[in-house]
Amino acid sequence: MARATLYLAFGMLLLTCGAAPAQHADEPEAGGNLFSGTFGDSLWTVVAFVILLVVLGKVAWKPVLEGLNARQSHIEQQLKFAEDSRVKAEHLLEDYKQQGLTAVREATEQAQRHQQQMAEKTREETLAIRRRANEEIDSARAAAMDDLWRQTGDLLLHVSSEVLGRTLTEQDNQRLIDEAVARIRQNGSPQ
Repeated sequence: MARATLYLAFGMLLLTCGAAPAQHADEPEAGGNLFSGTFGDSLWTVVAFVILLVVLGKVAWKPVLEGLNARQSHIEQQLKFAEDSRVKAEHLLEDYKQQGLTAVREATEQAQRHQQQMAEKTREETLAIRRRANEEIDSARAAAMDDLWRQTGDLLLHVSSEVLGRTLTEQDNQRLIDEAVARIRQNGSPQ
């Protein structure tokens, strides 16, 4: 239909342009002006032009304008969608940054807690080792003191038998040892 209307308008334009007035021999040649013919020719030219404008307005310009408006609307929607996407992306980026900072902060805190736990464990192990070492030292000291007292008792027994020149009985030996050990302890035992 649009094509047929376009052909009709083109045909009318040709008819109006082709109906040029006959020139008389005594009239100078007109310069091809739109209004150089008779009033009727000019009127038909204007009417054909107006019809052409109306037909083109309905057939061509209106759909072209609708298409342009639709395209403009589509582009505006795309721009709005792109802007919304950009804003969402910025929010997501900010969220991911916050999550990253939170993860780093939590990892740092966990590492500090682990470091404190390891330091506490090491301190406890060190104290336990010191305690065991002190207990072993005390046990060795007690064993050494007992050995020293026994040797002292044996030495006293040997010295007393040589000094007295006689052999003491088992009971005498034990009594003398006990008395000697008691005196040594009273006078100050080395600790």
